[in-house]
Amino acid sequence: MEIILRVLAGFFGAFFLLMGLRWIIDPSSAAASLSMPLLDGAGLSTQIGDVGSFFITIGAMTLIGVIKRKRYWLYAPSMLLLVAAFYRVLSTVLHGAAFALPSIAIEIIVGLFLIFAGSKISKES
Repeated sequence: MEIILRVLAGFFGAFFLLMGLRWIIDPSSAAASLSMPLLDGAGLSTQIGDVGSFFITIGAMTLIGVIKRKRYWLYAPSMLLLVAAFYRVLSTVLHGAAFALPSIAIEIIVGLFLIFAGSKISKES
């Protein structure tokens, strides 16, 4: 079971890392894949920097956690995903944004999975 969890967590890590790289290589397709317009000027800088770093950080920390088998490396990416889901819900409730159920579901499922996987694959006692 540990191997399956590590492979699945590694898949998620690689996916997020590649998504982060897309933000610097081809930001227009990265934005389109998230149903957002590509901004311009300072907004473009912020969009590429913030969204790209979000995905790179989640991917890199997840892969480090899988390779090192240390659960604490999986806590930050999990927190980023779960807080993003929470903010999506708040954006709907407080500001009338569309309720992005598929994105919220993915963030919650992967976020909770990383906590679970970390507890099972960790070399720590």
